[in-house]
Amino acid sequence: MHQRTIAREVIVEGIGLHTGRPARLTLRPAPAGSGIVFRRVDLAGSPPVRASLVSVGGTERGVILRSSVPVATVEHLLSAAYGLGIENLVVDVEGEELPAGDGSALAYVGALRRAGTLELDAPRLRIVLEEAVWARDETGCIVALPFPGLKVRYVVTLPELGAQMATFDAGSDRFEEAIAPARTWGFVEEAEELRRRGLALGASEENVLVLSQKGYVGAPRFPDEPARHKILDLLGALALLGGEVAGEFVAIGGGHALHISLVRRIAERGRRSPAPLPGEGDQTGG
Repeated sequence: MHQRTIAREVIVEGIGLHTGRPARLTLRPAPAGSGIVFRRVDLAGSPPVRASLVSVGGTERGVILRSSVPVATVEHLLSAAYGLGIENLVVDVEGEELPAGDGSALAYVGALRRAGTLELDAPRLRIVLEEAVWARDETGCIVALPFPGLKVRYVVTLPELGAQMATFDAGSDRFEEAIAPARTWGFVEEAEELRRRGLALGASEENVLVLSQKGYVGAPRFPDEPARHKILDLLGALALLGGEVAGEFVAIGGGHALHISLVRRIAERGRRSPAPLPGEGDQTGG
């Protein structure tokens, strides 16, 4: 239950999903309590931006953090860090958008594993729900319920494929096997319109699970891969709280904006406290 960072620096390179431009990240160790901090080292003098709710500057087709300059599509890195229990990092970014990798969180999980983890002399922050919290918009709805661990059920309805539900229980499922490989997905019928709007300029079958109104175009890694990727994105949003979240989440539809809306409500209503370190709180009176 200690806070963690990485043991050594590691580099991730690739192209941005939406910009199509090269990007390079250097992930560095960070001290306890610092959180995940992005630095645009390609723009001299730009202030760092912390991965927190106050820094969210956009949610269209990804989460954008912003100080005076943007850092775009951060959710897959944040999800990987959250899934591996790493809450303190310095991320030096060369480029406006983080690398897409293969469209999943595997590139970031691999990088964090190569870097190794270092336990820090400070307890993790734990955010506990004491009442139901929910959010809804035109894309769907999510409810978060009190629960001692972390459990997510996500329902997605797709043309021809119908409704699919993916589940993740942090107490029994391994993030890097059950969730991290799930890729971002999109419909081939939307591609031209997205590119007209300056989005998906780096998207291809190499980094997107492509669907059509008739079903899968590319082969999915899981029968419910789109729903699993929604869980991946939701975990990335939870990382913005800066600690371990306890709750049971049930989502029907939804996207980045709805995830952020729910996390804001959790920040307002959840109880935040340091998690007990091993050996603390287990003494019995005599």
